[in-house]
Amino acid sequence: MALNIERRQRYSGQGRTYVRTETKIPINFDLASLDLMCSYVLSENRNVRKSQYINMRNLIAMLDMEKYINDQEKYKRVLFIKKGLEAHLLKELTNPIAILKYINGGILDGDVIDIHEFTSLANAEVEWVNETVSKSLSYSFIYMEADRAIELFTKFKAADYTNISTIVDEIEMFVSGLNTKFRKAKVEKATDIAFSLQDDNFKSIISEVYSEITNKYRKLKTGMQGFNKLIGGGFENTRAYLFLGLTGVGKSLTLLNLALQIKKYNKGYRPKDLTKTPCVLYLTMENSITETVQRMFQMCVGPDIDMKDYTPEEIMYMLRSSGELFLTDESPIDIIIKYKPNRSEDTGYLYTMVEDLEDEGYEVICVIQDHAKRLKAASGQQDIRLELGDVINEFKTFAMLKDIPLITVSHINRDGAKVIDGSATSTKADLTKMLGKAFIGESMLMLDNVDFGGILNLEYDQNGFKYMVFKGIKYRIAHELEYVCQPFSPENDVKLIEDFYGNPVYKETLSTVPQLNQPGINGQSKVKMNSYSSNMKEIANDEPEDSIFEAIRKEEEKMKLKVQKTEPEEKKVHIYRPIYFEEEEKSVV
Repeated sequence: MALNIERRQRYSGQGRTYVRTETKIPINFDLASLDLMCSYVLSENRNVRKSQYINMRNLIAMLDMEKYINDQEKYKRVLFIKKGLEAHLLKELTNPIAILKYINGGILDGDVIDIHEFTSLANAEVEWVNETVSKSLSYSFIYMEADRAIELFTKFKAADYTNISTIVDEIEMFVSGLNTKFRKAKVEKATDIAFSLQDDNFKSIISEVYSEITNKYRKLKTGMQGFNKLIGGGFENTRAYLFLGLTGVGKSLTLLNLALQIKKYNKGYRPKDLTKTPCVLYLTMENSITETVQRMFQMCVGPDIDMKDYTPEEIMYMLRSSGELFLTDESPIDIIIKYKPNRSEDTGYLYTMVEDLEDEGYEVICVIQDHAKRLKAASGQQDIRLELGDVINEFKTFAMLKDIPLITVSHINRDGAKVIDGSATSTKADLTKMLGKAFIGESMLMLDNVDFGGILNLEYDQNGFKYMVFKGIKYRIAHELEYVCQPFSPENDVKLIEDFYGNPVYKETLSTVPQLNQPGINGQSKVKMNSYSSNMKEIANDEPEDSIFEAIRKEEEKMKLKVQKTEPEEKKVHIYRPIYFEEEEKSVV
């Protein structure tokens, strides 16, 4: 079964430049259609491309204004559209307010159109406008060529056998030329775009590429400075990311940490379609929704706090206050978690999920899938080694077509496990550095088409502090680091420390950590964490109390719910309730 990537045509692509002509076409758009086009020239929907503005400009230039001159409301809207397109294409304005000022300062001469009637366009409305413009341009060729077509077919009907072949040749050339004109006006998919040095195409494509690579929403940052440097600044649209690790090392745990951090550290995110709610789509095919939510609760609130001890209202309040799991204009990204049983779906299901969510008012900005081996290839390949390569290839295609990053995980093979297990009992640090491409699971083909391939592994330093270690082994992206050791919170062993707004806590090695002969966390020695990379700020001083982990502890105490414990028979937990509850001490045996 081949991968069907055109199940539902959701997005319009690029339009090509059409050569203008003096011929006027008698298309009379209704008021509602013109209102949509007015909204289009003011829209901030990032799916609108410059080449599509060019198509619309060419159409407006060809309209027979005699059809509009007697209807002032329509006439004003045509002028509004014309001037708005001029602002985009000649003045290169992008801000709707600046475009509106340009329009009203121009040919409208004080005539005011109530722009409050113009709303933000959803993707479906953008697609409708693009198709309408494209088809109208196609119709224009028919208007221009209709008389010639009638002439040719009349000659064909009147011809005798001595000259009929000549007429047929003329008709064939005419139809071929007409088909060429249809193709030029066709709205193309993004994957069909061709780069050319021809003036119009060259300028259009370069402008669009520049707009894409400079867009601040193109990359999704995590809350970990070192990790961001490892992956090239953030998870980038159209990219596929693969992390490999041993069974039970924390692959799912890492993915869930990443989902929560993407939500938290991309403040004020604006989707391409401003009518949609941006969301991270987390597809788990290993742990159930219940297990995933329980683990998310532990990450946000604490590993020793049991959800069963609280009411649903209390749990929601704790997640929102401690985990920042709320939706506001400042924090607009939702997290959608879906579960499917192992091997129950192929990669085509990714399209179904994303498009169903679009119908529900969401725009998926990232897909996290756990994990690659549990999803079948849509190609129908049965050999597991070849199938895994197909799955990753199909992931990459999906990421490109949907213009979002896709993140997944898979396994290291037995030889990799032997390397780790054989060295685990020694004093050797940085075991993850010993792993490379040769230790990928069943298929080296998995690395062929990913933009980033990395190994993750759980390690401890010589003082017992826990780290998730990441090693990059395949890159198609610029990056600053290839080996990052990210510590877990000293108070929460399922939560990776987030250092986005503070001093970096990552390390580039777990070996040769200096010792301070001072008591520390859980009776261990506190470590002056000054063996980081040269670009890391020095944050430790001569006092052991000022170590990085102590600073993290103090910071987390300010941010999270405080759990007070008394030993040994029972612990008392201070519950932070919503304002409509009274605070109370709840005994938990």
